[in-house]
Amino acid sequence: MYKVLIVDDEPLVREYLKLHITSNHPDWEVAGEAMDGQEAWEMLQSIRVHLVITDIKMPVVDGLELCGRLARSDNPPIILILSGFDEFSLARDALRFGVQNYLLKPVVQDELAEALNQVTAQLDRKFHDELAAQAMGKVSKESQAQVVRQFLKALVSENSVEIKALYPLVFRLKVQLIETEGLIMVLDLDEDRLAQKGMPYGDFPVFRFILHQMTGELSEASGSGFVFLDEDQHTCVLVTGEGKNDIEHKCRLLYDKVASAMLANTGITVSGALGTLESELFHLQYSHAKAIETHGLCLFSEEPLLFNERNGGVPPQRLAMLEQTLASVQLAVPDRNEAAFLMAVKRYFESLPHIGSVHVLKFGLHLLRQLANGPLERQGGFAESAYRHLREVPGYPPGLSIQAVLGLFQEIFHCLTRGGPEEPVHENEQDIVSRVRTYIYSHYAEPLSLALLAEKIGISPGYLSSIFHKTMQEPYIKFLTRVRMEQAAKLLKASPAMKVYDVSEKVGYVSVKHFSHVFKQFHHMPPGEYQEKYLDHTERPVL
Repeated sequence: MYKVLIVDDEPLVREYLKLHITSNHPDWEVAGEAMDGQEAWEMLQSIRVHLVITDIKMPVVDGLELCGRLARSDNPPIILILSGFDEFSLARDALRFGVQNYLLKPVVQDELAEALNQVTAQLDRKFHDELAAQAMGKVSKESQAQVVRQFLKALVSENSVEIKALYPLVFRLKVQLIETEGLIMVLDLDEDRLAQKGMPYGDFPVFRFILHQMTGELSEASGSGFVFLDEDQHTCVLVTGEGKNDIEHKCRLLYDKVASAMLANTGITVSGALGTLESELFHLQYSHAKAIETHGLCLFSEEPLLFNERNGGVPPQRLAMLEQTLASVQLAVPDRNEAAFLMAVKRYFESLPHIGSVHVLKFGLHLLRQLANGPLERQGGFAESAYRHLREVPGYPPGLSIQAVLGLFQEIFHCLTRGGPEEPVHENEQDIVSRVRTYIYSHYAEPLSLALLAEKIGISPGYLSSIFHKTMQEPYIKFLTRVRMEQAAKLLKASPAMKVYDVSEKVGYVSVKHFSHVFKQFHHMPPGEYQEKYLDHTERPVL
């Protein structure tokens, strides 16, 4: 039951409001009546109400002064003001104190009913939000961290089902994943060192687990970022900060600590790679993809490093050849096409300036890792037998020939093998993009990712990204940001008393700092300054 206080110096108005509310709105109870603002203020010291309906012009203390007092109090009620046509300027002034609605005198029954319905809906939402917040408050810190880890894993792998399930929880927990900018750093074992130590292939996951745990502990101790595992069991860290230099410095410090700890405790070295710098949460999958791609540089280096695009010292075409080789191999193994398999391996090693045993070992282990996460996911025994051949590589003489390498990979192929293009979418591309735009306009305040939008439409994320960009001449995330920023500007103009953090949540941002950063980039001024700019230009009270 919600409670209302009626404040008006005209007895007939008070009686009319009381009778209407009592007889037509069972969710509301009239908690009291007052003849002026002073009497109302004194009553509110001893009773708690959800709504105050007050006239503006009254003796002793008028409605405007009452609104000001309420606005400065803790947990103020919602205010609904009554005004005449000649009191427009006063009604506009009341907006400064958080008044959300007004009714013209004489009060029309239908307008009063609509206003009460709006207030009821607002209070219901607030009640449900408070219940949810209480529930979230009882969740342990470890459970909260687990939610964040699972969400980040889903995000970088574009798992729309888990993103849809987990993002509302992250939103409720008010976890600020990105404040201004951030990137994904990927860390992984130098598996060739494990092979050189004679570790069984089945023990590799144990060392990956140790790496993940150490990274998590060191990151938590230094507040360096959020640590999680991706689908391929790489240890990933979301590192945020104030600008590129700051973020890369944090990455370097954390990498050095993790690498030193792993070497001291296990004797195994660690390599890493940095992804692209992103300012949008749902762009982190691009940062992760770039980190994974850049991590391929470790195949061409004999020393463990933290790689980025600038320090690899490897021609871009060599990474492209690696990706092409892996793609060809992943098709050849399930088809048992030995010729295609060996041809792909031959092209790869011929692209290297020289062939050393460490390059062969690194490539072979990387190949097994990729196949184990794809075509050979359920054939660990075959991977184990292939690994036994790779363990012999460190004993090979220097200056390996292509023929010797192909002989090795022919044996590996035999171990592994013992054991279509996307359908066209018949719907018009313009119609698809129109449906996506409509959905964004209707749900911009919710967590939206490319994967989720694609799932709604029934097409792949890659296809949606392509046709959206082609049709709209901008990526979907830029369009979504523009919609959110335009809606934020409307809210700030229409409701000058609304807090910036409330606007932030209403347009889909968890972090008010991140919202302010994006808003300033879009509108060239902070949201608070934008709000002040339009405060004195309000033309009429907002219904």
